[in-house]
Amino acid sequence: MSDPSERHPVRVIPADDDRLTVERGDRGSCIRRVDRAGAEPLRIELRPEGPALVLGSGLSIAVAGDLQLAAEREAIHARERIELHSGGDTVLRSEGDLVSEARERLSARRGDVRGEANDDVKLLGERLRLDC
Repeated sequence: MSDPSERHPVRVIPADDDRLTVERGDRGSCIRRVDRAGAEPLRIELRPEGPALVLGSGLSIAVAGDLQLAAEREAIHARERIELHSGGDTVLRSEGDLVSEARERLSARRGDVRGEANDDVKLLGERLRLDC
């Protein structure tokens, strides 16, 4: 949708100091918000595979109640860091495998660290050090 030769402007709508453009292209439609400087803080692409929301800056979502996301698959990619914070418990539950690949450190600020299995517990490493 970003190749100018594929764009066919349909309508331009003034909105305060910005303008909204609605375009049709060979691969779908696009709604753009363009500011005076020509920056594009918001673009909604209506593609055959589904809509895409593209933001030129950050996004904050605040809700008073629950927030739920549901999809066949979900992928989150952060270029630098991902943080999850909870004022209460955090639960990760999977019907399949839970795979974690990283340099890992497991620590408890209060209480014990417990591991349970309904079968063998296997620890593989060059050296296993306990009470160090």
